[in-house]
Amino acid sequence: MEILTTRIYRDVNNAFKEGFTTLSAQGSARSSKTFNIVIWLITFCLLNPGTRISIVRGTLPSLKGSVLVDFKEIMMNMLLWDSKQFNKSELIYTFPNGSWVEFFSTDNEQKLRGRKRDILFCNEANELTALEFQQLKLRTTKFSIIDYNPSFTDEHWITEINRDKRTKHILSTYKDNPFLEQTIIDEIESLRAKNDSLWKIYGLGIQAVIEGLIFKNVDIIDEFPFVKNSLYGMDFGFTNDPSTAVKVYIDEITKTVYLDEIFYRTHMLTSDIIRELKANNINRIISESADPRMIQEIKNAGINAIPVDKYQGSVQAGITKMLEYKFCITRRSTNIIKEFKNYTYQQDKEGKWLNMPIDAFNHAIDAIRYIFLTEVLGKGKKIKNLSGIFY
Repeated sequence: MEILTTRIYRDVNNAFKEGFTTLSAQGSARSSKTFNIVIWLITFCLLNPGTRISIVRGTLPSLKGSVLVDFKEIMMNMLLWDSKQFNKSELIYTFPNGSWVEFFSTDNEQKLRGRKRDILFCNEANELTALEFQQLKLRTTKFSIIDYNPSFTDEHWITEINRDKRTKHILSTYKDNPFLEQTIIDEIESLRAKNDSLWKIYGLGIQAVIEGLIFKNVDIIDEFPFVKNSLYGMDFGFTNDPSTAVKVYIDEITKTVYLDEIFYRTHMLTSDIIRELKANNINRIISESADPRMIQEIKNAGINAIPVDKYQGSVQAGITKMLEYKFCITRRSTNIIKEFKNYTYQQDKEGKWLNMPIDAFNHAIDAIRYIFLTEVLGKGKKIKNLSGIFY
């Protein structure tokens, strides 16, 4: 079966043939860099029996929800996928010719310092520390690949990698992907008028520090606190926008909000959402109100889905209230972290900041905002703090 690739596939192949030890694939959103790198890795495994490949990302949930999904999709499209060849517990796929691909995250210390491999692929490498990449690279014998969106300063370790003569540094944008739907192109290009730094990073694929951030009082924590009265918020999406659910705890004494990602995926049917909610023992959730049919189906499954009451100015009201709090996000919640690092105010044509958020990087944030609108700003609502006292 024919598999369509973009010029990024050729760039990877040429870099390997030309003797570079590392390929650094910098790119905008939806430039097809990850997809084409995975195609190249699969092809290499097929052509070179006994090849050992490690595909790595910062956390296991983000790895399972992104590059592992791409790998399986590509293998199925190539009529190669055999579920019997995939070890679900170890996340290792073994090819009939003895080649294998393992998937793991850098929070797995044993895997990080584990066995050698021929080829390393670090997806969203800017999530990794310099030491983590060094440990992985030291155990890689032939070729390393990193890909990333360039939202960092010159002090980042990737900048040093790119300066190394042994590194082939390539740049790609969404314009290098001829298979993109027009709706996605329009969404990316809308950043040009919303925020210059976001447009540089996600539109042009060039390095920039994000300016105009809305939420600046943010910390990353290892674990969600042990509490009995957590709240849950949910936003609906499907094709291009993800459906999201977030676990939230609001401590009114310290003005701190704790966040944990439940799910963040596209193409979720109502049955998928219900399954995820039940798997996480969620029986009450504040929900997007735009799809009454979906809300009713969730209620019919025994889950109390409460639609948020939206009104004119509710977006600004919710955000304004949220700004009174500090946010602590669990390390595994990579999509929520990404949103908080990219959710900005809009700019006008002259670069002046407007008191209005962009309509992007806000799917999980919207779910959190629904909780604030309903439980904090809503009339007669009360929130328990960590000590169990009502306020």
